[in-house]
Amino acid sequence: MRIYVAFDLDNKRNEVDLTAEFAWETGDLPLPRRRDQIAFGELITVVDTVQYSCMDIGHIVASDHEEPPVKIDLWLRLTKATREGKYAPHEFHSILSELPSVSNLCVTGLPD
Repeated sequence: MRIYVAFDLDNKRNEVDLTAEFAWETGDLPLPRRRDQIAFGELITVVDTVQYSCMDIGHIVASDHEEPPVKIDLWLRLTKATREGKYAPHEFHSILSELPSVSNLCVTGLPD
């Protein structure tokens, strides 16, 4: 199952919240519920919100690849211990990009 994930990096640059967003292939794992903890490498997160979106049949048919009928989005937050680690945006990117279950990774605040 593919789940779309996002979380704040608990770091601001010029008053803009920095975030990480990616697709997570969960395989046969059960769908995480609110308050569940998820470890992405050394980054420990907690599920804040689970959102289900029913895809429009026109969107599914027009897509050039297979689309699931329901899109699942997770909004996570970092645990206190992870926040206290004070990771920089490039460190979040480095940790997440090494995970084979993570794709389409976008971390804001990376140097150009």
